[in-house]
Amino acid sequence: MTGIVNAPVVIAATTFKKGVVIAIAFAVISMLTIFICSFVPKKIVYTLRVITFALVGSVIYIPTVIMLEEIFPRTVGLIGIYMPLIITNALIFSKTESRFYLRRRGEMMIDVFFFSVGFGVVCALVGALRELITAGSIADIKLAELNVSAFEAPFGGFIMVGIMAGAFRALYNFARNRRINKNSSQDPRSAQKREV
Repeated sequence: MTGIVNAPVVIAATTFKKGVVIAIAFAVISMLTIFICSFVPKKIVYTLRVITFALVGSVIYIPTVIMLEEIFPRTVGLIGIYMPLIITNALIFSKTESRFYLRRRGEMMIDVFFFSVGFGVVCALVGALRELITAGSIADIKLAELNVSAFEAPFGGFIMVGIMAGAFRALYNFARNRRINKNSSQDPRSAQKREV
């Protein structure tokens, strides 16, 4: 995904609650916008479709923020400009045309749901880890005596996302190589090739 999607995670998700608020806003706005805009005819020029996506996302943004302010009264305001940026995320503007709208609506919505869940998990996890490192707590529950305030800054978010991406890639490669080795040891043809 692009920087506009990453900005709320890297810059604004400095606590678990902020991460959860961003994740919920992202899921609600993205899923509803993509679903509603799937009814926009493909005959309309791409530029006008994109403008329609932004307008629909803006309309959905308002009740979403009102709902989140009721649930998390002080947290939404602390996120600042990064909440409205969710309206213009790459999931809505690029993946809709290149991926989601190429599928049937049911399949599309399942795909969008899992994209949203994946983003939400990462967003909440980044917020929780940054809060733990900077304040020694998660969701205002004190767990340790930590105070590395540098991780509250944007570069701390970049470092955290980078570490998490590297760890995910290492786990993915480990699982993939393990599966390949297991499959090659079970395939008699591959054993014969190794002997020759």
